[in-house]
Amino acid sequence: MKHLFSILLFIPSVLFSQFIIEVGSNYQGGIVFYVDSEGKGLIIDTDYLQASYPWIDGQPLQSRWGNHWVNNIDAQEEFIGAGQFNTTNLTISNINDFAADVCINSNSSGYTDWFLPSKNELWEIMMQKSIIDSVIQEIGGDTIYDAYHWSSTQASISNAWVAYPTSTFLSTAEAAGPGVSPWTKSHTALVRGIRCIDNDCSFMGSPIFGCTDSIAENYNPDAVANDFSCEYIEGCTDENACNYDVLVTMHNSFLCDYNCQGCTDSSAVNYLGSSVTIDDGSCLYCFDTYHTIYVTYDSLIDNSVFFMINNGDIAFANVTGTDYNEGFCMPNGCYQLYMFANCNISDNWIGNTIEIGDFSYTINSVETNMNFYLGNGDCIYGCTDSTFIEFDPLATFDDSTCANLIIYGCIDFNACNFNVDANIDDGSCTYPTFEYFDCSGNCISDFDLDGECDEVDYDDGIGIEELDEGSPQVIKMIDILGREQHKHKKGSLLFYIYDNGVVEKLIID
Repeated sequence: MKHLFSILLFIPSVLFSQFIIEVGSNYQGGIVFYVDSEGKGLIIDTDYLQASYPWIDGQPLQSRWGNHWVNNIDAQEEFIGAGQFNTTNLTISNINDFAADVCINSNSSGYTDWFLPSKNELWEIMMQKSIIDSVIQEIGGDTIYDAYHWSSTQASISNAWVAYPTSTFLSTAEAAGPGVSPWTKSHTALVRGIRCIDNDCSFMGSPIFGCTDSIAENYNPDAVANDFSCEYIEGCTDENACNYDVLVTMHNSFLCDYNCQGCTDSSAVNYLGSSVTIDDGSCLYCFDTYHTIYVTYDSLIDNSVFFMINNGDIAFANVTGTDYNEGFCMPNGCYQLYMFANCNISDNWIGNTIEIGDFSYTINSVETNMNFYLGNGDCIYGCTDSTFIEFDPLATFDDSTCANLIIYGCIDFNACNFNVDANIDDGSCTYPTFEYFDCSGNCISDFDLDGECDEVDYDDGIGIEELDEGSPQVIKMIDILGREQHKHKKGSLLFYIYDNGVVEKLIID
């Protein structure tokens, strides 16, 4: 009897507490249109949510989905159970007349957990249109209009998914049931809010939300749908940085420290001391003066600064985001500086400064082109190339006056090796070995063509009186010391010895 009483008490409690939830039930502020095997379900609002744009006179106002050409990566899920997730993420940065915001701001029937359905949730609504409409006709509200309805699922950077109750086959024009398609985000469509029974959207068969990035600290291997909850260890993952951390899972370049990098050779001119532990190959060994080029970066201007020295021969750099500081081997002398900004902001960037050794210049115009001198001296303009005739040993800055390249050679027109191209005599000129002869060893003048130069040929009537035919021939000329001579210069005393033994003393005037 005791056991029977217990059974009798149990049966009534089950009968009176049980409520069967099914598609078409009027429940928790709307109409149930989806129920899973565990009894969890989705409810559609009995009325359309009013937005901002008219559709048909007397009909609900429509809404835009969101910003055109904006990629909402956290609103791409399509499955049943994703609508609430998509809507929550969409409302973070949207405005009140967008579809998701219209839903999230609704308090229809006293509930505040309405959201824009996902693509698959909206499809279910269209599939259950006849049941929803029949209940609406009994309890009141808006039936499902034959028009575009927004889902909360992005289709692309410019489109989102919409669904409509009826479509037709193109070939037969017959009804084909509900349809879905991408729709431009900036266009308008109808908005109908839905909610989960008891605000529980964890349906059977739905993917598990969670962090899907395996390197994150809270990675969930069971998660299929990323809920963007991933947590990372932020730091520097650059192996060349001083604070490289192998445990970091999210790289942040702004956190990297490179102050320990530089020249580690104490014999180099740019050695920075023991604080430098990583050699970056920047060591300099100057035979000339070592100078540091320093260019300030103005964070208030936030401008990229370009500078060039000697047309880029010495240095060229883009100073952006931070000050520029680098050492160079630069002998004392005159240099050309060109400095300008990499944007069109007029005079707003004036104030950037460049320093090289003792030279310092703060720009006072949108660009500058000037000469400066390192060391004690001034910029003297002229030809600085010693291979040109115009070379000026006092010049410290080349003014492009170098015109004629130096060519060494013999510049004497009468010399045997005269060089028509030479402009500087190098002392190499050569001349005929004997007087009255040319450079090839031939007589300059030989009237009778006997091979004897007229100047010493006394038999041709040139220079002395010609002797009668058959007269004795000169076989030798000697001076007063008895030395044989081959030429007879005017005014000199020579003795002519003839083949007949006669000796004649002659002084030619």
